[in-house]
Amino acid sequence: MKKLRLFLMLFVIIVIAVKFSINTKPSTKEETLSIKDEKTYVKDETRYPNKDVYNFLENEVNRKEVYNVAAKLNKGSSANTCVYFIAEVLRRNNFKVPSETNNISQFLSLLKARGFKKQSNYKELKPGDICFSTDDNGDKNGVPTHTYIFMKWVKEGSYDYAYICDNQAKDYKGKVYHVRNINVVDKANGFSKDAFAFFMKKT
Repeated sequence: MKKLRLFLMLFVIIVIAVKFSINTKPSTKEETLSIKDEKTYVKDETRYPNKDVYNFLENEVNRKEVYNVAAKLNKGSSANTCVYFIAEVLRRNNFKVPSETNNISQFLSLLKARGFKKQSNYKELKPGDICFSTDDNGDKNGVPTHTYIFMKWVKEGSYDYAYICDNQAKDYKGKVYHVRNINVVDKANGFSKDAFAFFMKKT
């Protein structure tokens, strides 16, 4: 009888030990899935996401948030914050731009280093493209006075005016998304707006 009890106790101990071993064994399947998922979320921070930028700026809440962030980075003023504005839009769309980038020369150098090239034919503009104006003397080869995001043409086949997004809402009745002159010089709120010079395209 004693031998039978000892045998049963030993049998129970062995069964418990086997179950514990199975439950604590690492699952290679779960680890593989985890690694796969991690790779799925890796972003290419040098790819320019035209469609993402366009869709992002179609949202009014997004536009206002970026406008306010750009002004905050410039000590509360929205004046001369076009690079702050564009840089923040890009950062929010997984395109890496250093936070200290604050002028057009810096921004152009960064884009060129990422493989962007100047394109001068405005008829080839696509929604989300990054545009630059002439300098204040109208020279397309000078340092641009402004940068903005092209959204769409006001009228297809006409290249005078387009809908764009930038930091100059104060000159356009508070609208971040507004109409701007492209192949002509114009005025808004009494300020001269230089014509389009080129856009930067990833090649």
